[in-house]
Amino acid sequence: MTRSFGLVDYKVQEAEFFLLETHRYGKKIDYTAVQFCVSAFVSAARSITFAMQASLKGQPEFEAWYAPRQESLRKDPLSRFFHEFRTVTQHIGENLVSGGSHSKNGTFYYFAPCQDLPNVPELDVITACDTYFKGVLELVYECYEHLKYVVDGQWYFTEENFNRMGKSIEDAEEELGFPRGWTDIGKPGIEPHRWHLLRRNADGCNIQSQFDTWLGKTLLRPAEPPPYSPESIQGGRS
Repeated sequence: MTRSFGLVDYKVQEAEFFLLETHRYGKKIDYTAVQFCVSAFVSAARSITFAMQASLKGQPEFEAWYAPRQESLRKDPLSRFFHEFRTVTQHIGENLVSGGSHSKNGTFYYFAPCQDLPNVPELDVITACDTYFKGVLELVYECYEHLKYVVDGQWYFTEENFNRMGKSIEDAEEELGFPRGWTDIGKPGIEPHRWHLLRRNADGCNIQSQFDTWLGKTLLRPAEPPPYSPESIQGGRS
């Protein structure tokens, strides 16, 4: 297993918290609060990919997968803007949320250029933040899919993965801190249930609700074994 991919989940949850706060204060027409929340959101959202790289450092499969996506982020105008926004806000102290309008059509906030960041999105602030968050979240989702045996304990602790690594279920028990043979009750056909029990003691994705809400996507999970029945496994023999 890697360092904990839960670091990434945490940063996603943190970024979403400040993004939702931006929405909430935007409806209250609280200009200063929106500035504060956008600054905090960008800092947290920018940290998501940093956490991803930190948790998967040294994983060749990740490096090969991430390199072209990292290049795409660098070329994406909105991603580049938020990268520069964070630099200006954190290192200089200037906040580019500097304009807004309110009418019967709603309240909108806008970015204003400054000396250090002369080019800003035409999108209103909340739309730009939503779009950026969805893009980063999509990257995290793809990582969960492509590297599921590495980043997700629910897929890591599967028979298929341990067979691939040339390891046994006893090795899996030991990795989770249990004695070797801890799940073996000496019953026929119990192996799938042993793996299922181990997964109940392992970590996994903690941001499925964010994937549902923002992307409308659901991660595939390992299949659960049917209820254990020695009779059915033995062909109905007593």
